[in-house]
Amino acid sequence: MIQKENSVKVWDSFVRLFHLMIILLVIGLWWTADNGRMDLHKDFGVAILSLLVMRVAWGIFGSNNARFKAFVRSPLRIPSHLKTLFNGQYQPETTHSTAGGWAVLLMLALLIAQAVTGLFSSDGILFSGPLASWVSSDTQELLTDWHKTQFDAILVVIAFHILAVAMYRLKGIKLVGAMVHGYKNTTQPAPQLKPGWQGLLLAIAVWLLFMLLL
Repeated sequence: MIQKENSVKVWDSFVRLFHLMIILLVIGLWWTADNGRMDLHKDFGVAILSLLVMRVAWGIFGSNNARFKAFVRSPLRIPSHLKTLFNGQYQPETTHSTAGGWAVLLMLALLIAQAVTGLFSSDGILFSGPLASWVSSDTQELLTDWHKTQFDAILVVIAFHILAVAMYRLKGIKLVGAMVHGYKNTTQPAPQLKPGWQGLLLAIAVWLLFMLLL
């Protein structure tokens, strides 16, 4: 018997706003670095680090389906997941898919590494990160090189993410819409969501703390 799909709210407002702000901030970080606006670059970097810290925290005590334990599964299950996707047997979930969960972890790791290395980076002339004085000039140079190289890696992962979203859409799985309005058609019961404003307020608190310290 085929179960009927229902429109279910699967993403709280914090997770949705987090995705939007990450997109805008990555674009802003690229633009400010490319145009020499390092004052804004630092502010955007602090903002994205604040969001990342809160997303990791939300992955521990946030909404049930936003927690890492809900969507991080054995990578050995990825082939079978892709098989069900391509043969049309995949049923939309109320959290990230098996492959999507690992993509989330990879992107979070890259963005965190990018934000942290930026704190210690320096061009040796006009700009130094707020924690650059804590390390030697050789370490500054090394972390600055990593900071530049990692951004290229982030762009590659973003490109693969866009292709993956397009592939899911061709298979009838609408991921973008769900991340905008929070709802998805699925046969699964609605997950227990926490009020997104709690995550937003905590993210702002983390940002204010970082602005004071950095």
